[in-house]
Amino acid sequence: ASNDPALSLTVQNASASAKSLKLLLTVACIGTPLVLGYTTFVFYTFRGKVKLDETSY
Repeated sequence: ASNDPALSLTVQNASASAKSLKLLLTVACIGTPLVLGYTTFVFYTFRGKVKLDETSY
């Protein structure tokens, strides 16, 4: 452990860089609607009750 203030952990030096935050915001803004759209598609595709027949478990 050191008492040197330059080596202390602050909000400013512990945060990610602005470039990486902007990149991840872009990825989230593109990825979130894709995930929601895919989830809606799968829910719509598999909607309804399951029909059991003699080959069902």
